Amino acid sequence: MGDSVRNVLKIVAAMATVAAVSATAATAWQPTPRTIPFVETASINTSSRTVGISDSDIYGMSPDDVNRTFDLMTATGVRNVRVMMPWAGMEPNPGQFDFGQTDLIVNAANARGMSVLGTLVSSPGWAVAPGLPAVSSPPASAGTYGDFAAAAASHFRGRVGAYEIWNEPNAATSWTSGPQGPEPAVYADLLKAAYPKIKGADPSALVVGGVVGAVVSFFALTMDPVTFVEQMYAAGAKGSFDALSYHPYQYTTMFSAGGNLPNSPLLQLGAIHDRMASNGDGGKKIWATEYGEPTSSVDEGTQAAYLTDFLTKWRTLPYAGPAYVYTTRDRNTGSGNPDDTFGLYRSDWTPKPAQGAVAALA
Repeated sequence: MGDSVRNVLKIVAAMATVAAVSATAATAWQPTPRTIPFVETASINTSSRTVGISDSDIYGMSPDDVNRTFDLMTATGVRNVRVMMPWAGMEPNPGQFDFGQTDLIVNAANARGMSVLGTLVSSPGWAVAPGLPAVSSPPASAGTYGDFAAAAASHFRGRVGAYEIWNEPNAATSWTSGPQGPEPAVYADLLKAAYPKIKGADPSALVVGGVVGAVVSFFALTMDPVTFVEQMYAAGAKGSFDALSYHPYQYTTMFSAGGNLPNSPLLQLGAIHDRMASNGDGGKKIWATEYGEPTSSVDEGTQAAYLTDFLTKWRTLPYAGPAYVYTTRDRNTGSGNPDDTFGLYRSDWTPKPAQGAVAALA
């Protein structure tokens, strides 16, 4: 399922942390004058050889740890980062924007010459339907989400190269809309609302849709990504994204070994591209915006081998775009919880063998 549950919990914790240190920072957003220096940065290289790091924990870090984390990325040779841009933290009340923590993160990346992919996720409580939880529920109005996307793209114009629309909407843990489970048609409405708003605010920014996890369909809890993408298209999503993204996690089988395994990430990936091609989008790429292997499941050497295998195989696929490894640093090295041990670095900031594996291919 990727990091659906993990993201919900970390977003809540991160926003609480940020709120505690900057409770008075939110001010009504005004498009002009800008209070953040405009720094034109390079767009994201969409080659399959582009390697990035996806780090959702960074939103809740102190300024010192944000900068230290980016220093670890640059030490690994990585020049591309994927970060959370949680709506609930950035627009806590309608029309009242707090870009402080996100500015800190984006500025730290830009200062190191890194491109930024921002994931627009996590509805604030005021934007969800009555009775549904904040953060994990989709917004009640796609138009309201589109307005937030426009505000973010305007504020970060020239500093963020691409935006993802939500995270793993094919799992109920990150799309908590009711007993029916994931809703590809409703998700397509988010794409259709956000795409023109982002392009209007920053025409150079790319919009990445799908953001689907590698799951199998299981009642109303998960929908396999191939079916989800197929139904997105049926709901009119074509023309509202520049690329699709996919999270090909599989803890027990290397990515390249999935060619003959039913429901493997490798087979799902090919089937997703087949659906794109059948809808006239065969020329668009699929980005891997998260892939990782936790050292609670394997030893550190095996983690490194999994990442080498993935990055090596990924760049042979003709429709593949950038690949982002999850994540920079363990939350708790030695933990038995997989969510704690995906890092290229241990929680004491020392490198694992995986850091060298990624550096060799970055």
